Amino acid sequence: MKDGKFFILFVCSGNSCRSPMAEGLLKNKLPKALEEKTIVQSAGTLGINGAPATEYAIKAADEHGADISGHTSQGLTDELSRTADVIFVMSHEHRSFFEHYMPDFRENVFLLKTFGVATEDVDEDSIPDPVGHSLAVYRECCETIDTELERILPRLVQMIKEKLGLSAT
Repeated sequence: MKDGKFFILFVCSGNSCRSPMAEGLLKNKLPKALEEKTIVQSAGTLGINGAPATEYAIKAADEHGADISGHTSQGLTDELSRTADVIFVMSHEHRSFFEHYMPDFRENVFLLKTFGVATEDVDEDSIPDPVGHSLAVYRECCETIDTELERILPRLVQMIKEKLGLSAT
């Protein structure tokens, strides 16, 4: 928990495509009553700081109502990992990063596509990196992220309310 707020962190590789799209989309999906009580950020395992979101990521997110045009990348740090209540990663590569370099934070790290479901119920549990691909690939990636966020939103809202001691209604 950071500053008395529930902190959600999305992690991908460069923090220029998948995790910024997830961050922007979730900010739009959170119930209004929880917006001020929740911090949503993203970071990348490659440690790139200050880069913008890719042009196609901005466009795909915008088509889903999320403005990530002001996004600047940040590398994943111990501080971000330590303060995050829940961390959603986009692929096994990112989960492995935590296991190897940040083993103290494994308990709250989840693949976005398998959060809250039995892994055998998921055909492909990683969200492929669209970097370097066409706008159509970015749109497909963004749609996948959007679908997963819709799926996990009820559980995420419940987690936020429980952690912050808010009523379940």
